[in-house]
Amino acid sequence: TQQPTAKVTSSSTPIVIITYNTPPPPPPPISISTIASMAGIQNVAVATEVLALNEASQLERNEHQRMLMDLEAQKRAASVDVPTLPKDVRDALRGMGLPVRLFGENLANVRDRLRLELARYEVAQEKGLVFEEMIPVTSSSGAQQQQQQSAQEEECAETEYTTATQELLVAREKISKFSFERAQQRLSTERQHRRQWQAKRVRTVSPDDSDKEKKDSAETDVDRIDDECWEYFKKCKAMGLQGSQYGDARAMSSICASKGAVHGTPLVATGSWSGTIKLWDGSSPELSMVGQKNVCHEDRIMNIAMQSKDENAMLATVSVDLSAKLWNVAPTDVSMSDNDDNENQNEDGGDSPQWSITEAAHLKGHAARLSNVAFHPMGEHVATTSFDHTWRLWDIETGSEILLQDGHWKEVYGIGFHPDGSMCSTTDFGGVIQCWDMRIGKSIMHFMGHAKRVICAEFSPNGFQLSTSGDDGTIKIWDLRKKKQFVSVPAHSNIVTQLKFGMSEHGRGEVLASSSFDGTVKLWSARDWKILSTMQGHEGKVMGVDFSHDDCLVSCGFDKTLKMWK
Repeated sequence: TQQPTAKVTSSSTPIVIITYNTPPPPPPPISISTIASMAGIQNVAVATEVLALNEASQLERNEHQRMLMDLEAQKRAASVDVPTLPKDVRDALRGMGLPVRLFGENLANVRDRLRLELARYEVAQEKGLVFEEMIPVTSSSGAQQQQQQSAQEEECAETEYTTATQELLVAREKISKFSFERAQQRLSTERQHRRQWQAKRVRTVSPDDSDKEKKDSAETDVDRIDDECWEYFKKCKAMGLQGSQYGDARAMSSICASKGAVHGTPLVATGSWSGTIKLWDGSSPELSMVGQKNVCHEDRIMNIAMQSKDENAMLATVSVDLSAKLWNVAPTDVSMSDNDDNENQNEDGGDSPQWSITEAAHLKGHAARLSNVAFHPMGEHVATTSFDHTWRLWDIETGSEILLQDGHWKEVYGIGFHPDGSMCSTTDFGGVIQCWDMRIGKSIMHFMGHAKRVICAEFSPNGFQLSTSGDDGTIKIWDLRKKKQFVSVPAHSNIVTQLKFGMSEHGRGEVLASSSFDGTVKLWSARDWKILSTMQGHEGKVMGVDFSHDDCLVSCGFDKTLKMWK
């Protein structure tokens, strides 16, 4: 506080003048060195000491700064110019030491990533930082992995093709001629039917008496096709179990049937986990066994396929023992013998002719277990799929491999040929469906839509659709002309093991059969993809299904039986 002082003058009138004395400023603070000197302490450091952050705090601080810079970079990314051509984008990423493409990225994602990295570079320059500090590399090994990945992607930037052998070129030429002729016949018939249906619709809307006889004939053909289809649907809806036969001591893994009678007998062939092939007479529900071959493979038979042509039949089997085999099937007069290695046995001793099964070729080359097998419609080649991520094409006459095709990144399982022989469809455990042009050897389209593994693929006899199924229990129909999914059918509650189209009298695949681990066999209308019939009879997983003669259906399963439905 300020203390006032009074002063009196000598004049007659006393005047009091009050003044205030300003107090002195406060003394400066005493430093640590002064206090130490007053206390008699020598050698006291007067410099400012800073406590260093520990490693965890420093990492948190750096991470915080990185987040702030990333936010700033994201704000600027929209205004950063990047190259448009994919090659220029790849070159820019390589120049910055970044991967050319990450898993799952498309071209737009790659450009967005480059735009963000350029924005981060600008922010780093403004902050006076080195750009490499902004790249989160955890260790030198991580940097080496990124460099190796970039080098691999650079090597795989261009697709490489292997020079075809002369044998493969000859096969492609034959397949081309065969497919062109088949496609011409199929499309000619399809155009004729469509013109007839169009004419019928036009006449229904606006009747016209001109050229009445021609239109009546077209309508008659259309009505006949529709009537045959509806009769076929009625048979399918009324289909029930007609016969059941104990097939093997172990689970039966696959079944197939001849498309017509072979030497007067419709044949049904089965393969089992015991490595045994058996032939059955499909002309009656008794399913009499007419032929047998034991120890066909050293391990389980995974799938079996049959080709019947000009009264001759051939079987193809694939196994876990890394091999496939071709078998000639022919009638024989040999009587039943007790030799286990052969073979041609008829358990019921009936009048059915005995059949011999002899090995025609042993196909070796796959590096892992085989999954599936299918004959080419031309009848000169057979294809196999394997867990080694490849599928292969073999010459039936010589038994030699003429094509090794990769392109799948997971185990390849399902396979099927287009009815014209022009395309082959393969499926893998990654949910990818590839369609290959057999005439040029390229993948011309691929489909993705299944949530899990895709087990089987089957082309429709109309040539315009592809059906696939797998672990997710759905059947998906793909339009080959529009190259997209046409319909998805929630078919089964478990894995779908096989799909087969049934042929009606006019040659169109009007019915699709499916078998599943849920123990059922189902029939579906190929016109609206609605269910026609559900058949229950197996006591376990159903492994395979196929159409036999006279619109019969045969199936096999884990319950060691094969059954006939009619």
